[in-house]
Amino acid sequence: MSEGTDLDRLERAAAWRSRLGEPDAAQLADLTDWLAADPRNREAWQQVQEPWLLLGEHAASPALLQLRRRALAHAHDAARTAGHARVGRGRWLLATGTALAVVGLTVALVTRLMAPQVFVTGTGERRVVTLADGSQITLDARSEVRVRYSADARRLALVRGRARFDVAHDLTRPFSVAAQGRQVIATGTAFDVAAPGDELLVTLIKGHVVVLPRGAATLPYGPADAAHPNAPASGAGMIPTDWNRIDLDPGEQLVVQAHAAPRIRRIDLQRATAWERGEIIFQDQPLSAVVREVDRYATRPVVVADPEAARLRISGVFHAGDVDGFVDTIASYLPLRRENRADGSIALHSR
Repeated sequence: MSEGTDLDRLERAAAWRSRLGEPDAAQLADLTDWLAADPRNREAWQQVQEPWLLLGEHAASPALLQLRRRALAHAHDAARTAGHARVGRGRWLLATGTALAVVGLTVALVTRLMAPQVFVTGTGERRVVTLADGSQITLDARSEVRVRYSADARRLALVRGRARFDVAHDLTRPFSVAAQGRQVIATGTAFDVAAPGDELLVTLIKGHVVVLPRGAATLPYGPADAAHPNAPASGAGMIPTDWNRIDLDPGEQLVVQAHAAPRIRRIDLQRATAWERGEIIFQDQPLSAVVREVDRYATRPVVVADPEAARLRISGVFHAGDVDGFVDTIASYLPLRRENRADGSIALHSR
C-alpha cells in the first residue's frame, strides 16, 4: 500500500468491487463520482481490482467458482445494506470487511492454482493421473511430471523417467511436454516421452505431434505439409541439425542424443508400450542399457561389474520388478556369474 492510500479508502474500494456483481446505473454513477473525487480513491480501486483481474486465466476452475459464489454472496448481502452516508460505521465495516476477505481468499487461491502440480512415482511404481481437462498421464517407475494449466495453454514437463500422455482435444489450448531441451506439441493425441540419461525418446501412438526446441511458441501446429511445404517427409531418417521442427506419424519414434543429429525410426507400438502392462522387452541391447532399465523397478540394485559383461547383448521379455527372475535367466543363457553383495545389491560378472 502506498503512503497516500489509507485503510478507509481500501475498505470503500473493496465494498464497491463486491457491489458491482449487481450492476446498477445509479451505483456505477456513484462509483464514477467517487473515483473522480480523489486520485487516492483511484489508487485504492486499482489495488482492490487487481486480484479480480488475476482470475482471467483461472475463471473456469471449479474450486475458484465455488469460492467466488459463496464469498461474493455474503459480500453482496452485506454490501446491499451499506451506503455512503445512509449507514453507520459498523455496518460499512461489515460490508467492506467481507469484501476484503473475498479479495484475500481470491489472491490465495489464484496463487495456489498458478503453482505447478507435481506427480512423482517411486521404484517399481506406475501411476495414472487424470487432469482437469480429462487428459491422462501414465507415469512409469521413478518418473516426475510437472503440470501447469492456464486459459490458453497446457504446459507440462517431464523432469525424469518416462510417461504416456493421452491428450483431450482442444485446439485453443495446445498441450506441450518439455524434456531434454525439446518440447512436444499436441492438441488431441497419445504419445510417450522418455528421458533415459541424456537421451530423449518421443513415441507417437496415435494422432499427430510436433517436436520443437524448448521455448519455441506453442501454436496449435498442423501437419508438416500445411505449415512447412519444404520440410522433409516424416520417417525420412536423419534430420538436418538446422531443422527445428520435427513431425511424427503414429508408429514413429524420435531419438535425440547428445552430439548426434536427431533421427526417426519405425517401431513396434506393442513393444514400445509394454511398460504400461508391467513388461520390459529388449531386442539385441547391451547389458549395461538393460540393467539401467531393470533398475527402475528393482528394490535390489543390479550392478554390471566389468566392461566385458556390460557389452553382452540381450533379447527377451521380462516382468518389471522380478529382479531375481531376470538375473537367473540371463545368467543361464549368457556367460555371467551372479554375486549377492552385503549391501543387498546384485553384481553381474563375466565368466
